Amino acid sequence: MTLMDPLESILVNVDATASAHPALARAIRLARVSGATLTVVDVVTVPPYARRYLPADVEAEMLTTRREQLMRIAHAVTEVATDAKLLTGRPGTALIQEVLRSRHDLLMRSHARDSTASGPKPFGTVDMELLRKCPCPVLLVRPGAKERPGIAGAVNASTEEPAEGALNLKIAEWTLLMARLEGGIPVLLQAWAPFGERAVRRHASDEAFAAYVEDVRSRTANDLRQLAQSLGGRLAETQTVHRRGEPEDVIPEYVAAGGVDLVVMGTVARGGIAGLLFGNTAERVMRKLLCSVLAVKPDGFVSPVRLDPA
Repeated sequence: MTLMDPLESILVNVDATASAHPALARAIRLARVSGATLTVVDVVTVPPYARRYLPADVEAEMLTTRREQLMRIAHAVTEVATDAKLLTGRPGTALIQEVLRSRHDLLMRSHARDSTASGPKPFGTVDMELLRKCPCPVLLVRPGAKERPGIAGAVNASTEEPAEGALNLKIAEWTLLMARLEGGIPVLLQAWAPFGERAVRRHASDEAFAAYVEDVRSRTANDLRQLAQSLGGRLAETQTVHRRGEPEDVIPEYVAAGGVDLVVMGTVARGGIAGLLFGNTAERVMRKLLCSVLAVKPDGFVSPVRLDPA
């Protein structure tokens, strides 16, 4: 699949024992509009200490029951071609291995596994593992979709790193694609802050400090305009938002104030591209977000997870 092409294969992780499946509902809509096939999976993890006490036939019976629950969920989907697979092992590893095995274009998962639970829950360890290691884009779904969702692509258009610049374009492309598939309103969002602001303020006159801040504001705003222009007419109706502050403050505040349903962001493992949303910065943003998140990796990203030779 190339960017802006329809999705071809979507993998959605559900909890077959839960009472609601917000990620599945959204996956069905995306698959229907894009013409993609849908694979519904659940992951069962049997802890080693429990296996010592479970007779083999009891464990097999538990897996059979869970598989039957999953099949009932998949068979209830009539709008798109749907398959079902029960995976076993560590959830993050099992899901990534299924992505590698079947080459899915998108992995979707609801971190709020039961939408009847009170209040939004923080993204968990499996979510963060997928953000760091899954080679395909990962969409973490919050319950409750809007009719015309606001879709914000969080970019760092002022980077001087070529790889970061390419990832900015990928974020923008996915923002436009999701807006087209979901009938949403795309926005490109950039946070900016003067480097060493406190130190400059202490050692510069008021006039010099104001000139410094204005220079940074003007340059970063121009960088954002150039990023938008690089996508040509496809951004004709796309708003660009340029806000002063750190990403972990600006992005959640804009989401809360602007009714944004989905944030598209770039994320790589620690030691990857510096300066964009990754590692500690991405995790600080994620802890504050109350909306769905679509995380994309740079081209050429190689997952550290490997398929079992068996």
